[in-house]
Amino acid sequence: MRLEGTIEIGASPAAVWALLVDPVSLAGCVPGVQDVRQVDERTFEGRVSASVGPIDGQFAFTSVLQRQTFPADLEVHVDGVDSVTKSRLETLVRASLDEPVPGRTTLRYDATVKVKGRLAILGEMILRATASMMIAEATRCLRARLEGAGTGTVEAPE
Repeated sequence: MRLEGTIEIGASPAAVWALLVDPVSLAGCVPGVQDVRQVDERTFEGRVSASVGPIDGQFAFTSVLQRQTFPADLEVHVDGVDSVTKSRLETLVRASLDEPVPGRTTLRYDATVKVKGRLAILGEMILRATASMMIAEATRCLRARLEGAGTGTVEAPE
């Protein structure tokens, strides 16, 4: 399954990037994410509580920042296994930022999601609906955090 789109945020690309490359902070904007901990410089682990169709469960996941070149190249690989069906979820997320006008950022994302196991039987429609709800909630949170952060200056990442 492929998920792609854009999110408009009233904040500088540097501020958006700083949140995106800090998985512990970003976790606060992703519904159901808990217990995120840093394993090494690029690797993080945690859990996601989610309902997918009739199945409620927790996904233990490992997230690896594979590339991060500000502002045009962020690539994250996520692997997870759910606690109920032991289904595997493998996701590759690519993101880039653009500043169409000063102080405003366009976040473009493209995610490829592969599901193996009993969750795959539920079908793409149910999985896509669950993902869409999570993306919508994460978008609201990102905007609230970044647009409500005031006009403080954030240094561009190296």
